Amino acid sequence: MFVLGSDDIKIAQDILTHFIPRSLKVYGCLFNINKGKPLNIEVIADSWPHFKAIVCKPKLKGTCDREGEFNIHSVYSRDKEGLKSLLATPGLLDLGSYTLLAGVDLDQMGALEELPDLHGVPTRTQAIMHVLFLLDTSPIRQQDSSQQAGFALRPLNPDDAELVNQTWKYGGTQNSLNSVLSYISLHPSLCVVRAGETSPVAWLLLYHHAALGLLYTLPQHRNQGYAKLLVSSMSHHLLRTGHPVYCFVEEGNEASYRLFTSLGFTEKPSYRSVWVELNGEQH
Repeated sequence: MFVLGSDDIKIAQDILTHFIPRSLKVYGCLFNINKGKPLNIEVIADSWPHFKAIVCKPKLKGTCDREGEFNIHSVYSRDKEGLKSLLATPGLLDLGSYTLLAGVDLDQMGALEELPDLHGVPTRTQAIMHVLFLLDTSPIRQQDSSQQAGFALRPLNPDDAELVNQTWKYGGTQNSLNSVLSYISLHPSLCVVRAGETSPVAWLLLYHHAALGLLYTLPQHRNQGYAKLLVSSMSHHLLRTGHPVYCFVEEGNEASYRLFTSLGFTEKPSYRSVWVELNGEQH
């Protein structure tokens, strides 16, 4: 097990560019760390510099945000044996605590088979995700919001966080609110505000792993094209600044899948990313 320092993290990010999209979850974490974002993330590889598996885990445990509450470990491995070896490393996982392994390759799920028998750690698949990504904006015709009557685009601010938290699938708690506030303060965000109003009616944020997320339109303002406008505008901005543009869409969420693919996002058809719970469901 090798804990990466700042120079190592830069090298690891360069290496992981060759394994996109499978590496995107970890790549996004490293991208933001290398941008100087103050994230509570420790980066660990099975070996260095010729690593097969790498994980981004909380540096400080039990922080009062969703990342700390769910003990989220973002993982990438080149193969099943690499993941199996890394997860078996003493001290990497707290086998007595709830952990959410995020980004496990569906084809490598066999690496987790021995955890229940060898360590008494129950596992449960929380979600299976499409990984949709955009390499350039040529498929997207950017919409100019200044030509649209009745609304404007602006970044979210901390005063908007409570509304975002209340509508987030994983929100509604103080810990999730703290995460939303962190996303707003550290990363680009965008929202739609109607003329004469101050509160947003639709919005889009970025997670600490650099993925697009928390896309939402209030029910009474849907079918106005706001989601497409937000995604296309944000994608153009991010790609201009060298930022990765990708998102996770849960299998079965056909509306989101159609939205992103209609804007030119693609996926590797044989690849799915899995969120796996260790030690039971977290509430």
